[in-house]
Amino acid sequence: MKKTLLALAVPALLMAGSASAATVYTAEDGSTIDVYSRLGFNITDRNDDGDSVGNFDARIGLGGSQVVNDKVSVIGWAEYQVNAAEARGNGDWSPRYVWAGIDASEAGKVTFGRVASGIIMLSDIGDVFAASDVVLGRQLQLVDNSSAQTFRQDGTIQYQNSFGAFDMSVAYILGNTDSDQDGSYNAVGRYTFDLGDAGTLAPVLAYQANSTGDNAINPDADYTFWGAGLQYKLNALTLGAMYNQDEIEGVYSDKSTDKSYELTAVYNINDDWTARVGYRSLENSGGDEAEYKDTTFEVQYHLTERSSIYTSYVMRDGDNGNVTTAGPVMTDWNNAEEDYYHLGLRYEF
Repeated sequence: MKKTLLALAVPALLMAGSASAATVYTAEDGSTIDVYSRLGFNITDRNDDGDSVGNFDARIGLGGSQVVNDKVSVIGWAEYQVNAAEARGNGDWSPRYVWAGIDASEAGKVTFGRVASGIIMLSDIGDVFAASDVVLGRQLQLVDNSSAQTFRQDGTIQYQNSFGAFDMSVAYILGNTDSDQDGSYNAVGRYTFDLGDAGTLAPVLAYQANSTGDNAINPDADYTFWGAGLQYKLNALTLGAMYNQDEIEGVYSDKSTDKSYELTAVYNINDDWTARVGYRSLENSGGDEAEYKDTTFEVQYHLTERSSIYTSYVMRDGDNGNVTTAGPVMTDWNNAEEDYYHLGLRYEF
C-alpha cells in the first residue's frame, strides 16, 4: 500500500519540472516512467521592425522513479526546450531541468542538478501569462551564465518538504565550471491560510545570495535577491501581488539594483474561457538603468483540458536604459519601449 501511495506521489513531484507529466509505465513495485511534451506556435509583432512573425517552440521531458523501499524512491527528470526565447543559439535544444534525486516521503526530497528552484513559489505569483516574460532576478545571469533568472541554475543541491500548510525549500548552488559559484544559496517559505468560505491566502518569502570565484564570467562578484508575495484564491478568482529586489556588486562601477513589483488577476469565466490582467514595474539604478512598465491583457480559450488558444496584448511604457556588454542582454525580443500582441496555440500531451 505504501509503495502504491509513493508511486502516486512521484508524478506530482515531477510537476516541478513540467506542467503535467503523464505516467506511461508502472512496474509491479510501483516504479514509474513519466513523459511530458508541449508544442506551440505563436504569432507576434514582438521584433525590431514591428512586422508579424511566427515562431514554433517545444518542450519535451522524460523522468520517473524507482522504488527503493516503502519510504524511499530514486527520482529523476530531464526536460529540454527548442526555439524558445531563452534557448542557447538559434533553434538549439537547451536544458530547462536536468536532475536526479531522492524522495524520502515525509522526510522530504533532495534533488541534484539543474532543478526547479523553490523561488518558483514566488515567481509563479506573477508568471501567469503566455505572452509576457518574467524579469524577476534578471541580473543573476551576470554571475551565473547557466541561470534562467533564479529559477534554474546548474549544479544545485536542493532540499524541499511540506509540513502541513507550510512549504519550504533550501538550496546550495555549486554552479558549473564556467560560472564558478562560491558560497551561493537560497531559501524559500510559503504558508497557505485556509480562510474557509473566504478562500485561501498564501504569503511567500524568498532569499538568494550568490558569490563568484576567479573563474567566473564576472570574478568576485556578489549578488543578492529577496522577494515577498501574496496569492489569494476565491473560487474562480486568483489575485497576486509581489515585490522583489536584487543587487549586484563587482560588475558595474557602482552597485546595480533592480526594484520591482507585480500585480496580477486571473478569472476563470467558465470551463472554456479564462481572462488575465497584470501590471509590472521594474526600475534599475546603478546598472543599465532599464525600466519595465508593462500592462498585460490576456484571454485563453480552452480547446481541451490541456490545449488552448491564447491572445494577449502587452502595453510597454519602459526604457531600455544603457545597453552594455556588462548588463543583461537587451534584444528586440525584450524591448521595454514597444507594445506587442501575441496569438498562440499550445498543445500538451
